[in-house]
Amino acid sequence: MQFTAKVIAGEGRGKRLGFPTANLDKKNLNIEHGVYSADVEIDNKFYKGLLHFGPKKTFNEDVSLELYIKNFDFDIYHKDVKIKIIKKIREIRKFNGAEELKKQICRDLKKYA
Repeated sequence: MQFTAKVIAGEGRGKRLGFPTANLDKKNLNIEHGVYSADVEIDNKFYKGLLHFGPKKTFNEDVSLELYIKNFDFDIYHKDVKIKIIKKIREIRKFNGAEELKKQICRDLKKYA
């Protein structure tokens, strides 16, 4: 599946955790909630990433669509990004706090991005 979404402002939690994410303006994707490996295109350049679609269970928050882009540190607010979902890598689950979540993100990145 491929789609384009606009980067919107979020709460900045990902950045505080050490994994800055691009919050995306789509919530009506025809995919299951989960974490996905993805290829990302921004300004005709290509990157690997992880895509989260669903509720933020660890923080008791509603559905969001967030993208972590590996080896990327540029301001892309209000830009369109093209995303190609590669595969679902895991279900969304509630972690026992931010540290446990960070450890899982590190495992996901090593294995899939």
